[in-house]
Amino acid sequence: MSRDNQMAMIYFRALAVLGGLAAAASALAQQPPYPQPPYQQPPYPQQPPAYQQPTYPQAPPQYQPPPPQYQQPPYPQQPPAYQQPPYPQQPPAYQQPYPPPPYQQPYPQQPYPQQPYPPPAYPPYQQPPPSAPQATPQAAKAHHPVEMQYHPLRFSIGGGYTITQDDLSKTLQDGANAVARLMWFPIRAFPLGIGIDSTYSRFNQTLYARSQASTALGTNVAYGHEDQYGASAEAELDLKMGPNAKEYFFGGVGKYRRQTVFKQVTYQSGVVCNFVCAPAFFPVVSEVQNTTSDWVKTWNAGMGFEFNLEDPVSFFIEARYMRIAPYSAQNTVIPITVGLRF
Repeated sequence: MSRDNQMAMIYFRALAVLGGLAAAASALAQQPPYPQPPYQQPPYPQQPPAYQQPTYPQAPPQYQPPPPQYQQPPYPQQPPAYQQPPYPQQPPAYQQPYPPPPYQQPYPQQPYPQQPYPPPAYPPYQQPPPSAPQATPQAAKAHHPVEMQYHPLRFSIGGGYTITQDDLSKTLQDGANAVARLMWFPIRAFPLGIGIDSTYSRFNQTLYARSQASTALGTNVAYGHEDQYGASAEAELDLKMGPNAKEYFFGGVGKYRRQTVFKQVTYQSGVVCNFVCAPAFFPVVSEVQNTTSDWVKTWNAGMGFEFNLEDPVSFFIEARYMRIAPYSAQNTVIPITVGLRF
């Protein structure tokens, strides 16, 4: 027990004794005249517990890496000890050469038999290096299309859309067309050809044309169409644009006919039988007029582009301006055609 604890215990004991004496003196001063009970020693307080140092939460120690140990820096090694360079040894002492052997008569040389040389040894077989496969004409065509070749005769076939213009657009709607052409190029070095061109076009009548026909015929015209067909003599000039493409200009004069048809719809009575039979009316389409004009003069001019596919087949697209007589009526169509040439 420490000295401070001992002094504290002595101090508390002295306080207890003094407190007891003071209590006894106070009791004697207040003692009544009648006899008092026998004196009892008062209970003294127990000895206080020994002083204990309070435990405070200590902070966890901070981890500190140990300081690096000092390392001796690597110093360069000491140079090797000096060595005496090797000197060439002294030449050997001169020695007297031995006397030459006595002269001996050479033996006569005998001719050796002529023997054929052995055949050369053949080198071992070596596998030849793989060579690139030779390109076949079909493969060359697949990778590199052949340029357009000269063909004296060319046949073209195609179809497309025909646009009506000027006065003709009032009575006819736009329609379809089909074209066939045969051209002959007599000179290889001069790309000018001549030939025959035939065209067929079909147009539907406009509402204005049907109403005019209804008034003229005195009936209700419901349908109407016009067919134009004919042929013309053509000249064509080709201009090369590249190895596989060219443009061309063409034009010519010819004769065409126009066939006009008007139809009406009438209703006729009859009997319709499904589950039961009942009277009904059936629509019946009939022609009310079918006229064909004479052969009239026409002229046309146009241009197109041709692209090589695989000789002698090529693809073309063209457009032309066609004027149909009488020229004062302004009957004009513009056929746009795509197709193949052979």
